[in-house]
Amino acid sequence: MISAFSAAGWPVESDGFAEGGQWAGYPGPLWSLMSRPSQEDWDADPDDADRVDLTAVPEFTFIAPRISINTGEAMVHRVPATTGPADLVAEVSAALAQARGQEIAKLADAASCSICGDRYPKQHLLAPTTSDKLTVCPACVFDGDLFAAAHPTRLAFEIDRLINEDLTVPAGWSAVVALLACGGGEAFVDHLGQAGGLYLPAEHWSDPLLLWIWLPPGPRPAALTALGPGASLKAVVAAIDIAHPDLRERFRAALAEDLEEDPDDPQTDREDYLVESLWPAVIAYAVSFGTQSQERPGHRPPWHVLSDSFEPGTLADHFEELGSELDGGSLAVTFTLETGVRTVAEALGWTTGF
Repeated sequence: MISAFSAAGWPVESDGFAEGGQWAGYPGPLWSLMSRPSQEDWDADPDDADRVDLTAVPEFTFIAPRISINTGEAMVHRVPATTGPADLVAEVSAALAQARGQEIAKLADAASCSICGDRYPKQHLLAPTTSDKLTVCPACVFDGDLFAAAHPTRLAFEIDRLINEDLTVPAGWSAVVALLACGGGEAFVDHLGQAGGLYLPAEHWSDPLLLWIWLPPGPRPAALTALGPGASLKAVVAAIDIAHPDLRERFRAALAEDLEEDPDDPQTDREDYLVESLWPAVIAYAVSFGTQSQERPGHRPPWHVLSDSFEPGTLADHFEELGSELDGGSLAVTFTLETGVRTVAEALGWTTGF
């Protein structure tokens, strides 16, 4: 199971041992359990021939969200463990996509983002500052109108909780995780580990390429058609880099046009503003916000993130709290995000309007 989902581009974790008669795994946003349905000795390893009937066919149970105590189970899907690897991934992918789509269709937008006013379910708006009253959508986390002090630690806790407990989490929150993780590095991971009591930082804070990225449910950009309902950021970056190997040069050309630089002028001293360490976050924003636009067709697309929502002062505050080695107040960071996201989105065929 681990090999099959990993090969399909899913981030996969596993406990690595049997407990309570079951093997547990965590492919993407799912919790998986493998056991033998007829097993009665739940203290035994399901492969212990002395205590378990090994002729009973093992069965996988895939559950979403991972932690459903507060929200209930949106998906419980059982598959015989004898199912072939490709069929296993295909069947579970289809079930996950269907479950997410059905749950999103039930949502009621009862609250407004404190910055842009766009409507969301109340639980999907989070507080990126020390103020509990300022709750925002994924597009407005780094907006210049957030006057309270940045609090990325609490934001990280809240995003992880939402990802683990809510199958309908807005796709754009993965982009915010990618930017915080790419910007913060190990310093932020250490801070998270010390600040959260029993909270254990998810693996994507140490390695943002392990982050789960929801992909569009409808027509896909060609670069993403081979992937399932979602994939690791690593798989998404690789797929886009293969399909569009010239993206960084497109970024540089677009930025030169924005800055009104003449590429043929030998006197032009062009600075390369691309912050390479943030490129995975750029791709996460482009893909996640493209997905969110498809999943919420009756709502304003979140591309207004490209209209002064990567404000240098706000980014600087967050990066300082992260312990980042990057200067969040640098124009290079803002240019990388604003021009980079627009460039990637347009290469994928999405119109941002900016």
